[in-house]
Amino acid sequence: MRYLVTYDISNNKARDRVARILSKYGVRVQLSCFEIECKENILVEILEQIKGKIEVSIDSIYVFPITKNAECSICELGIGREVDGKIL
Repeated sequence: MRYLVTYDISNNKARDRVARILSKYGVRVQLSCFEIECKENILVEILEQIKGKIEVSIDSIYVFPITKNAECSICELGIGREVDGKIL
């Protein structure tokens, strides 16, 4: 399953830690947004790792599943995403 994980984290160090965790599992598509393809149990593990890095009373993480039906409706405008150091 593909997921879009987006976050709003106030602390710079915590934000960097979360980005490092997410970059192990997916591709950054915006500054605070990653696209991840994984099984649900792996997503749960990712979120557990992140939970220990953020202040849950002020920060937020949103996970949106990207269904097969939604995939064909994705529209990208502007510069493409970066994969392996190259802009697509």
